[in-house]
Amino acid sequence: MKPCWFHLLCAGCLMAGAAPVSAQQLDYGRYESLFGEPVTVSGTGKPERLSDTPVVMEVITAEDIHHSGARDLPTLLSRLAGIDLGHSSPGTTEVAVRGYRQPLGSRVMVLLNGRQVYLDGFGEDFWSTLPVELSEIRQVEIIKGPQSALYGFNAVSGVINIVTFDPLDDPVNVVETRIGNHARRDANASLTAKLGDMAGVRMTVAADHVHDYGILDKSGDNPDYAKDPSRRSFSLNGSLVLDDGSRFDTELSHTDVSMRWIALYPFFDTRIKTDAVKLGMTSDTMVGRVNATGYYTSIAMPWVQSQAFGPFSMNDRIAVVQLSDLFKIGATDSFRVGTEVRHAEMGAGPISGGGVLKGDLGAVSLMWEHDFSPSVSMVNAVRYDHVLIDRSGPVTDADPFDNSDYDRSIGGLSVNSALIARITDIDRLRFSFAKGVSLPSLDNFGQVEQFVPAYGGFAYYGNPDLTSTSIYDYQLGWERSLLSLGATLSVNLFHQQTMKHITNPYAYISGDFYSQADMGAGSVSNGLELSISRRFRDGWSWSANYTLDRLHEHFDLGYRNAQPTHKVNLGLGHSFGDWEADLYARYVSGTKGLYVKPGGPDDGPAAGIGKIGPYAILSPRLAWKAREDLLIEAVAENMWPYRDSSPQRMDSSYYLSVKFTY
Repeated sequence: MKPCWFHLLCAGCLMAGAAPVSAQQLDYGRYESLFGEPVTVSGTGKPERLSDTPVVMEVITAEDIHHSGARDLPTLLSRLAGIDLGHSSPGTTEVAVRGYRQPLGSRVMVLLNGRQVYLDGFGEDFWSTLPVELSEIRQVEIIKGPQSALYGFNAVSGVINIVTFDPLDDPVNVVETRIGNHARRDANASLTAKLGDMAGVRMTVAADHVHDYGILDKSGDNPDYAKDPSRRSFSLNGSLVLDDGSRFDTELSHTDVSMRWIALYPFFDTRIKTDAVKLGMTSDTMVGRVNATGYYTSIAMPWVQSQAFGPFSMNDRIAVVQLSDLFKIGATDSFRVGTEVRHAEMGAGPISGGGVLKGDLGAVSLMWEHDFSPSVSMVNAVRYDHVLIDRSGPVTDADPFDNSDYDRSIGGLSVNSALIARITDIDRLRFSFAKGVSLPSLDNFGQVEQFVPAYGGFAYYGNPDLTSTSIYDYQLGWERSLLSLGATLSVNLFHQQTMKHITNPYAYISGDFYSQADMGAGSVSNGLELSISRRFRDGWSWSANYTLDRLHEHFDLGYRNAQPTHKVNLGLGHSFGDWEADLYARYVSGTKGLYVKPGGPDDGPAAGIGKIGPYAILSPRLAWKAREDLLIEAVAENMWPYRDSSPQRMDSSYYLSVKFTY
């Protein structure tokens, strides 16, 4: 086994700064009051108005969340331009930015207060395992297009950054319950305590449950895999500010989720237990604003029951240390240098051939922002990622590789460059180019599994010879403030080229399964996003957006345009006295989906491409503020059934919630 340099790099990162530091924090409320619009630090690491950020970004505010009637983050996100959703069950959702929604291969980086929420083993974001409630969220920032140079290797379609309220400055004290059809029972509570003038802590607990429904194919043993989605969550967040202005932030969280989920068409019943701890600090020093974050995440699946290859268990452990320094040279140039080390390992019994897969990543990055004038600025960033992979432990007879085949490394260079020009007081233009880097998951590298006879009985494999793949992206955006309406209009054009796709063994091409992970043909995606929105003013708000997204594969493998071409979202809200009324509508054009069904012992599974028809969703909300501290709301999440994936139908969903603030 090769030596692991992760621990040496960790020590070097921690010694590089004056003290252990965390991701940058700021007083969002004060800056929002000053600027009159949402603020962010996501683009460059320093506070900026949303209208001035160089990246194409949308922000969902706490007020938007309050009026949404949504139960979860995917529902909120689906109301924005360029967002695709697909449900595997009532409790599991795949989220994509500008297409490429797929199981076991997320192209979107999800951050919760700076901590990456990513299962390295399967290359997946499990949304139901996030230890956060909507009432805790100050804002959600959605950054579109590859952002690998600014954020990291798996941010190749975009970044979703979840920012919660600061327990020091913004107390959240709430109890909320929800009941609905399909035996829905949800409850959560948050308590914030200030520890003097310089420290605060927030504790949140939650429990959710709903009956499983919507399995479209009820043949064979499919109904046996109807696992009722349930979730238990606990989180503790703390902030401490020292006399010199240095700031510490901590997170301790645990979630326990049981659910049914689907990789293509085979069902899985699984339980996912996630534990995370994070510590960081921010400090203004003689060499600039130094930020560092260290966190550890343990993801355990004590049992997974699968149609396709029987029961198994797995665990995934991730340790990350990040360090950056933001400083200025002169009045017009800002720089940020950074480094990241990441250790991930997956033990999955039969999935990894009985062994342990490991990946040690080291990365260095540089960002430069230059102001040519008060109205024109540019941001450039580069990052290089280098990964050492390793496998240890037993090797099965079905595995064509031995452990020595994994003694190798891969890497890739990411680039982001953006120019923003304020051409008038109300008009802004953005031009950007990006080269993103996508790395294989540990599962892509080294899984080994045997299908049961009904699914052909053959073995499938990972591939230690996989390489990184590059994604090239070009964007042009125009934003205009419509002062007479109190609204904002934005138009974004994008062209994205994926050079190669990392195909996992579930890939289906020209009627056949891939039995081994490989580097498949690439694709091109072209699109247009139109948005206009008016936040609450004189009791009214409204919004509308349209997305055109065309996918073209380099070779027609039967999966051409396998993402919705057209998406439309409409929203209207009104507040009057103690009452609030909101209405949301969504239309998604038809697309395609992959299906895999068991066959006989001789002919194996049946696989193919099936049609998913167009659908529309209508979601009304009516809320009554019974008292200053009591809100009662009735919501129809979707008033009629619809289908957004091959194996799952989403039924009508209604619920009543009571929210008490103290």
